[in-house]
Amino acid sequence: MKVMLILKRKPGMSAQAFQDYYESSHVKLAHKYLGHLFADYRRNYTMPVEDKQGDNPNPGVADPGFDAITEIWLKDAAAWDEMQRIISDPEIGRIFMEDEEHFLDRPALRIFPCFEVKSETMDA
Repeated sequence: MKVMLILKRKPGMSAQAFQDYYESSHVKLAHKYLGHLFADYRRNYTMPVEDKQGDNPNPGVADPGFDAITEIWLKDAAAWDEMQRIISDPEIGRIFMEDEEHFLDRPALRIFPCFEVKSETMDA
C-alpha cells in the first residue's frame, strides 16, 4: 500500500529551508514513530520551472504550487490503520503538529492512500 503526501512550505520560507527542515527534523520523527511500518519512504522535491522552455513550451510544464510529494510505501494494509492510530495518539499527534508548524503550510497538506500501476515495457 502506498500513501502520498503533497506538501507546501510556509509562506515566506525558502525552498531550501523547507527541504532542510523536513529532512533534518520531520523525517526523523517519521522514522522514530512510524518507521517500523514503512517498506519505503521517499521525498520528491519540486524544481523551479523557467517561464519559457523553448519556442513552443508545453503549457502543462509549470510551477506546481507545492514543494514536495512524499511517497510512503507501507508493509501492508494493516500498517495504514496502525499509522492512523499512532498519529491519532494525543501526545504523538501533538509532536507531529508542532513540528509541522515550523515548515508546512498545514491547510495545503494533502494525504491520501493510493495504488500504483506500472506500464510494461513496450517494443516500438
